[in-house]
Amino acid sequence: MNTEFGNRSPLRSLLTIIAAVVFTFLMIIVATVAALFGPRSKATHAVEKFWARTILRMAGVRARVRGLEHIRPDHVYIFISNHQGLFDIPLMMAYTPKQLRMIHKKELLWVPFFGFILWLLDFIAIDRGNRQRAAESLHRAAKKIHDGTNIVIYADGTRSIDGELRPFKKGAFILAIDAQVDVVPVTISGTINVIHKFEGVFDIRFGQTVELVFSPPISTDGMMPEAKDDLKDQVQNIIAAEYSKIKHLSAITNPAILSRLKK
Repeated sequence: MNTEFGNRSPLRSLLTIIAAVVFTFLMIIVATVAALFGPRSKATHAVEKFWARTILRMAGVRARVRGLEHIRPDHVYIFISNHQGLFDIPLMMAYTPKQLRMIHKKELLWVPFFGFILWLLDFIAIDRGNRQRAAESLHRAAKKIHDGTNIVIYADGTRSIDGELRPFKKGAFILAIDAQVDVVPVTISGTINVIHKFEGVFDIRFGQTVELVFSPPISTDGMMPEAKDDLKDQVQNIIAAEYSKIKHLSAITNPAILSRLKK
């Protein structure tokens, strides 16, 4: 029986996912040792890069990256991106020339192993259910940025289910103005088709081409909090313009997504 359907192979998907899980557990052990030198040390950065690039290779992801010339090594940034799929995270970690920390919902801290690594590497938890605590978390994040931490935020808050851009939320832009650091708009296309659940199992579309575009930074120097909506619109317009050029990579080919959209 032939298990191959174009670039889809259920057996290969299963074996790859098992290998990725085992590899990730091993990297958690290595990251735990590396974190003894500090959660943002060169050692932890090397482990993060190695994990991310290996995960992409396992899925046969072909990445095209543009705009790296805009990123200055002596600057701290908030990278604000659209969100398409699970592979957005390793894609950003693999190719952004900065060590990144992400803002995540507090509930993820309770996920076995995954929550531990988020805590160990000093990722930033947000309590979305409590506005005051969420604001306090954003203020702590601004302090981390002042201390030299580069942050990535998926401003639409949740993954796209149809390849279309979703409205951006304001939190990322409140943080950017509070921290008074440059914002880098980041556009991702193609990751939506890399992995999804199909007929009860996770299905990897091997050999998927994805694109990652870094646009020129936007200064928030001197911006006041009331400018958050204008900043949000500016960043979303930049990402929308870039996305229109590479949207074809997000044309839905995954049967799991197609069947969901037809319902």
